[in-house]
Amino acid sequence: MTQRLYYDDSYTIDFSAQVVERLTVENRPAVILDQTYFYPTGGGQPNDLGNINDVAVVDVFTRDGDSAMIHVLAGEIETGTATGHVDWARRFDYMQHHTGQHILTQAFVQVANANTASFHLSNDSVTIDLSVSSIAPERVNEAEDAANQIIYENRPITARLIDPNDTEGVRMRRMPGHLVTDGLRVIDIENFDLTACGGTHVARTGEIGIIKIIKLEKRGDKTRVEFRCGGRALRDYREKNSTVNKLIADLTCAPAEVNQAVARVQEDFKQAQRALKAATNQLLEYEAERLLRTTDEKSDIRIIKATFSGRDAGELRLLANRLIETSNVIALLGTAGDKAHLVLARSANLAQDMNALLKAVLPRLGEARGGGQPSLAQGGGIKADTSQVQAALDEAEQAILGSV
Repeated sequence: MTQRLYYDDSYTIDFSAQVVERLTVENRPAVILDQTYFYPTGGGQPNDLGNINDVAVVDVFTRDGDSAMIHVLAGEIETGTATGHVDWARRFDYMQHHTGQHILTQAFVQVANANTASFHLSNDSVTIDLSVSSIAPERVNEAEDAANQIIYENRPITARLIDPNDTEGVRMRRMPGHLVTDGLRVIDIENFDLTACGGTHVARTGEIGIIKIIKLEKRGDKTRVEFRCGGRALRDYREKNSTVNKLIADLTCAPAEVNQAVARVQEDFKQAQRALKAATNQLLEYEAERLLRTTDEKSDIRIIKATFSGRDAGELRLLANRLIETSNVIALLGTAGDKAHLVLARSANLAQDMNALLKAVLPRLGEARGGGQPSLAQGGGIKADTSQVQAALDEAEQAILGSV
């Protein structure tokens, strides 16, 4: 069994060890050391990274059966003495967040009687799932305040081993199936929290810096709490502060007035959208009337064929719908561009199958896709020029004329 030195010391990142076994894991070289400061994936905490003999460590995990620590490497190293180096930035970030999770979890227990059902820590997010379906915003703020008060007090944090049969007062989600230490390892945040845990933690709460809850999300009968600690919290604040300052400058308002200013912009935008929609509908009515007026009937059917460039596909469909409100009309419309589109439609009193016709002519555009109903079908979505669109519509027109 590998001696896990990080249990007693989370701060040492450079060490020497003996390579006791070399193996291959998923086509990558790997080694087992007699002792290590590398933390393996487990307990909601990802593994450490770094290097051994200047070869990158890409994964660390515990082998089933003998609990040996497998260090997966980017390249081979020789048997014998090895020098390891743990990525400190990653290690300290995880130390801040894992300890912060203990504090925040206990704060929610004390403030809202809400226990933590699960914990997730990654480079992208840090969350706990509370075993309640909802929690009042004021309770969330109280828990955050309580957690940060423990940080301000800079309380000492210690790790020790206890008898697994004597766990009164120890918080844990479940007893580990197999202990790799001579007892149950617990993390003691002085006079605040005692939790069974095998992870890496800071020595004093002040090293966490700050805990900031950034989002709550309902997850079935649980509530997911996303938060940031230390350096991540600072970066999150910088990003959001920059965004707020940009809004303040763009909206020419005070910080306290941003919400009202954004609400006004949103309302103005909605009004502009309504006005644009009304104007577009009116223009489409005029355009439909013009196309109907300037197109002659052929075999008692008025085939309206039109090719555009860069026109919105949704607008093309609206135009087709207006055209086929008139009896005996078939609309063959297309637009060229990076996302070429065809819309084929016919009046309700006609029997031509526009869906079948569309599938017959779409190959003119290339590998385009589409479909619809017998009365209206559309497709495209690939780059095609005006000549390609026109050729597809011409073929559709000839097919219609050949069938009447």
